[in-house]
Amino acid sequence: MNLAAAGIAAGRNHEELDMKTMSKRFWAGMMVLAGLCLLTPRVSAASPTKEKVLADLSSAKEGTVIDGLAAVEKYFPTDQDCITAAKKYFGDPRPKVARKAAFSLGNIHVDVTQDDLDKICKLLDSKDKTDVVDTLKGLRGLKAQSTVPKIVPLLQNPDSNVKRDACRTLAVLGDKSLVPSIEPLLKDTDSKVEADAADAINILKLK
Repeated sequence: MNLAAAGIAAGRNHEELDMKTMSKRFWAGMMVLAGLCLLTPRVSAASPTKEKVLADLSSAKEGTVIDGLAAVEKYFPTDQDCITAAKKYFGDPRPKVARKAAFSLGNIHVDVTQDDLDKICKLLDSKDKTDVVDTLKGLRGLKAQSTVPKIVPLLQNPDSNVKRDACRTLAVLGDKSLVPSIEPLLKDTDSKVEADAADAINILKLK
């Protein structure tokens, strides 16, 4: 090999080494960057202010009110101003709003009056199973023993999810006198209904 050819070969080898070095450095840098991303805490969206939530609860827009009710549950579960503003939506003519009020305020166990419960229970007559199920979930979080007679008929509802949530709600609010009303569901065609009925009966028998 002459000197010129040797020089060219040496140059190529040098270029290959440089490319390998650059590649290694590139991937090492990417690994460091990825590690920093994993270690850096994510910044969550700022929680709404009380004023914003109260403004949402005063809105004429259905979606905005629903967002406000969700915010009361998440951010202001003990704030009496927010709770009072949210309670006015019990029995709202818009089913989605009314059921969200029952669901969210039930989850934070607010104190309610019999008038509040009467308004909430109007949704138990809805033909929309979501209205009924969300209302039952809300009642479980409230001192709503007086609503038991309105829940018992739901044990015969044709929808399995309604029957299941009726069993769960009666297990929370009722007593052992309800066992005979639930026992027929031990032979339900839906195994999930059977399971919830059995659980409810076991709980009630211990009361």
